[in-house]
Amino acid sequence: MSERHRWAVVTLLASTIPAIGTAQDTSALAQHLHQLDLLRHTAALVIVVRPADAGLVRQASGVAWTRLDSLYGDEAATLAATPMLFFLMGRPGPHVAHLYPVMADSAATLADVVFQLVRAGSAVIRNKADTLLSNWAGPLLLSEVPSAAEHARVYVELVTAPSVAVRRCYSGLAAACATALGVFEGDPVVQWFDAAERRALVARATDIKLGRLRSSVDACTLAGSDSACLDVLHAHGVEPPLSTDARQALVRLAIVSGGRHTLSRLAHGNGRPLAQRFSIAAGIPLDSLILRWRQAIFDDRPKPVPLTPSRAWTALGWILIAALLAFRSSRWR
Repeated sequence: MSERHRWAVVTLLASTIPAIGTAQDTSALAQHLHQLDLLRHTAALVIVVRPADAGLVRQASGVAWTRLDSLYGDEAATLAATPMLFFLMGRPGPHVAHLYPVMADSAATLADVVFQLVRAGSAVIRNKADTLLSNWAGPLLLSEVPSAAEHARVYVELVTAPSVAVRRCYSGLAAACATALGVFEGDPVVQWFDAAERRALVARATDIKLGRLRSSVDACTLAGSDSACLDVLHAHGVEPPLSTDARQALVRLAIVSGGRHTLSRLAHGNGRPLAQRFSIAAGIPLDSLILRWRQAIFDDRPKPVPLTPSRAWTALGWILIAALLAFRSSRWR
């Protein structure tokens, strides 16, 4: 790393990390960075790397930034405050405090490095978002998944999830979709499931039939007490009926509607509830956004495989062969 670049990193860290405040501290850090190089793709993506790895990482950083910018819009610019330290595993690892570590296999390809940089950038952006959005959206605010594949998986959830809110969403009720997505505040156990579904959830959760909940479990499953079911599920917790795929699909659609500032408005909502954030960020009423989300899911639903006559006869032939083999087995004699 050149003297100018090394001091650029030191200055950047000193401005963002209060602990680096004295001339002695910055001089020590500069010495530690002596064997490293600095890559900067735009003003936001700053990566410290070994000179031997700089060529590969420089190529990957351009691709990674394009993806991060397309995923997060203006919120990607917040990465400027968190420089990254990239290194390949299997070699002596540099240790520089206050740099976000990014690792890849020693045999990593360009695509592998891009993947790790995008994943690290996504994690940093998530950590900067308030907990309401980050907990709601999942481990990564947005993942790199083709929208059609994501929508197809969500459609299967709409068809199969054992939840009254999901069934009502499937039938076209925007408020039910928002409820199933966890956008509205309230008691999720009551919002997502009816009494029969709550009883079934308790019956399937065999791991909670011990200890202080045993009497409530029995009252729920044997006596049909819904209040007991609620007590058990409140104590044990429930999984949302729709996955993070469904939630992230809503975020993507909000970004399409609201533009580059959308994620910033969602991630830093100043205490606003999610329903209000989505409406403000997308620039349209929540019901309209939810119905667009539902339509996008239906538009990309899995297509049935057509059954041609030849396939039908082939299937019938295999069925007959299986039946004949079963009949000839000793079990049926």
